[in-house]
Amino acid sequence: MKLKLKDVAKIKFCLANKVLADREYKILTPINLLDNNIIESIVLSDKVQADDDTKVCSGDIIVKRISPSFVNYIDKIDNDVYASGNLIIISAISVDPKYLAYVLNQEVPKIIQTLSGARIPAIGRDDLEKIQIPILPIEKQRSIGDLWQKSIEIYKLKNRLNELELSKIKSELGGLISGDK
Repeated sequence: MKLKLKDVAKIKFCLANKVLADREYKILTPINLLDNNIIESIVLSDKVQADDDTKVCSGDIIVKRISPSFVNYIDKIDNDVYASGNLIIISAISVDPKYLAYVLNQEVPKIIQTLSGARIPAIGRDDLEKIQIPILPIEKQRSIGDLWQKSIEIYKLKNRLNELELSKIKSELGGLISGDK
């Protein structure tokens, strides 16, 4: 059995309301969302008015609306972080959120491919709402979601290891050239 995304999750489009706020807020911006569930940083800004509709919570799925689009599952996040314009917050209602993030991670690139003729491909509400979500037993959903998340964590750790190895080699080579080693 399959259900449409709109039937298993709440979908909130964050609009770009640039206003001078009364204080600085912790903001998640599209430029800070990267592939493989990586959030580069969260910025402080008083240029966006934050509200409860744009608050990001653990278990939410954030989709970058404008190409390149990424799907980010929010496992942990600070209190009072808000999504800025061109982000979509998806909150699972009747399916496991990690499983839903996995399915969306497979489906969103397909949507972007169909929009490739546009100047700046952007995912619309209709595109998202009609995504078909396979409804599996909850135990299987949890297993798939956990496996997907663990595979991404392994990818991140391997990248970090590569960065550390490269840094070590550069340091050793620099020492050899300068005569320190």
